[in-house]
Amino acid sequence: MRKEKLFVYGTLKRGQPLHHLLKGARFWGEAEVRGFRLYDLGPYPALRPGNPQERVQGELYEIPASLLKTLDRVEDEYERVKTQVFTEKETVEAWVYLYREPLPAEKLLPQGRWPI
Repeated sequence: MRKEKLFVYGTLKRGQPLHHLLKGARFWGEAEVRGFRLYDLGPYPALRPGNPQERVQGELYEIPASLLKTLDRVEDEYERVKTQVFTEKETVEAWVYLYREPLPAEKLLPQGRWPI
């Protein structure tokens, strides 16, 4: 079975409402992406490209590649792209979901972590 890495920063994280969708995934560790910014949309966050100094905190998982189709349906307002993800021990390439719609500046989470 082919495996993929997935960086999550919102409702797919441990303790969040959609985490159950990652059943069978292997938790790889706490991680961050650089050059992105995070916005608070209330019940969920949105990730967009930012400047190189910005960082967003989240979790890294190894998942069955077949799970990506399910997640694509759930994350239908998002686009799945690959990017570098940084853990304490290594840098890996992983999938991440970017929000497609415009976002208001006042919803920016400067600390790069959700929930607040």
